[in-house]
Amino acid sequence: MSWNDLVEQLEREAADLRGGRMGAQDLKRRVAKALQEAESESLGFEIIDRLEMMLMELTEAARENVCTNTKCPHYNKKCKMR
Repeated sequence: MSWNDLVEQLEREAADLRGGRMGAQDLKRRVAKALQEAESESLGFEIIDRLEMMLMELTEAARENVCTNTKCPHYNKKCKMR
């Protein structure tokens, strides 16, 4: 499978996520691994940029239920105040 095919498959899976936090976390791990391999193989910036953007979006989707208030004692954890 070529890198373009792999990235397109990961993008399709990311588009099909419907608010599933666990699915987002699993896909995030797979994208992070693919990004690490792409960087180690010194692939073109287009593939690396697509993987980085997907990783950022999946990070946001996976952390949907965590507190983002830096002054809250539950920051970056599950928060009852939210």
